[in-house]
Amino acid sequence: MRSPLVGLAVGQRDLVATRRAAGPASATAWRRTLSVELADSPQAREELLTALAEMQETLVAPNAVLAVTLLPSLVQVRVLRFPRLRISEIRGVVARDVAKYFPAVRDLQVVAVAPLAGERGGPTAVLAAAAPAWIVEIISDVARAAGCGIASFEPAHAGWATWATSRGTGVVVVEDDGRAELVRARHGKLLEVRRTPNFPARLDAALAELGEAAPLRFGPAQLAEAAAIAASSAGFNLELELVPGAEAAGRTRRTRRLATRLWIAAAASLVLALGLHRAALLRELSVFEQARAVQRVAVEAALATREASLGVQARVAALARATAEAPSWTAILNQVAVGLPADAYLTSLRSSLDSVVIDGVASRAAGVFEGLQTATLLAGVRPAGPIRQEVRDSGPPIERFTASATLVRVP
Repeated sequence: MRSPLVGLAVGQRDLVATRRAAGPASATAWRRTLSVELADSPQAREELLTALAEMQETLVAPNAVLAVTLLPSLVQVRVLRFPRLRISEIRGVVARDVAKYFPAVRDLQVVAVAPLAGERGGPTAVLAAAAPAWIVEIISDVARAAGCGIASFEPAHAGWATWATSRGTGVVVVEDDGRAELVRARHGKLLEVRRTPNFPARLDAALAELGEAAPLRFGPAQLAEAAAIAASSAGFNLELELVPGAEAAGRTRRTRRLATRLWIAAAASLVLALGLHRAALLRELSVFEQARAVQRVAVEAALATREASLGVQARVAALARATAEAPSWTAILNQVAVGLPADAYLTSLRSSLDSVVIDGVASRAAGVFEGLQTATLLAGVRPAGPIRQEVRDSGPPIERFTASATLVRVP
């Protein structure tokens, strides 16, 4: 079961609490006036502890979580201007020299700083709030002793700014016996806080400077109502959250631990993502290799077929070329036969590349060489050896000859 969230407005002697709903309201649910002013004393602590126990019983909110809002008697808020500095640097400057910016304070203070819109290139304007550190520590200690948790500390001015926006006005005036707090807001955001003596002339002059014709005003008799509004609006606008030193250090440690865990988680997520990406790439690579192996078989078969086809084409081309370039032996033999004398005949005919060698017998070999000169398919007819004469018993002598010639290539 979640602990209920309770808005608690704390003044010098007054405590006002409301069980906080989804939005701000102004109904007072519980109120208690302490018999002594809030101080770092055993009596004040004991009375505050009793009051918180009574509050939980009245509101039926056991182990409540408190959104504490401090009333103007315990907190100061003002607008400060600095050179161009970061908010963290301004917060450090104000915390180190808080008496310079809040002259009325003497004790150690808890400081909050929130940026304001300013001119580009001009000084940095901020809202600064300061509350005595001992008040924050006492409320925190007594709340823990009463079984309550602390959600936040903030000035009541932030709650009034939220409430003023819901009422359609820009200025809220909270008057006390000796002073008045003027709160200017826009869209639920606190813009300016002025503290002025509660004299009509001074108050009217301050309102005229703010330029608000119809502010919402709470007189001294309506302080309880103003406190109830601050309590019911507590925790909605934490720009000016007052964080004690111990809580700030704890938040810093938790932030660092969380940042370390987030970095570790991010690194683990990155490693996991890289692993998953690598696994997916390896799976895709395996599929690609399988497809490549299948394609390799088909390509190798196609290449083998192509090589075989190219070989056949080369052989066919060689045959065609040889056929085209081969001499026509019918025509050659016909011309040789026409050129031979009638008493001559051939015994052999040999061919090598573009040459031809003819062996034969004739009664007169010179007539053979003269007859072969007429063959147009033969060139350079010449003897290829000695002419030998043979004497026969039954007839005239004969001559054996060997002739060589070059084949004429016909296009």
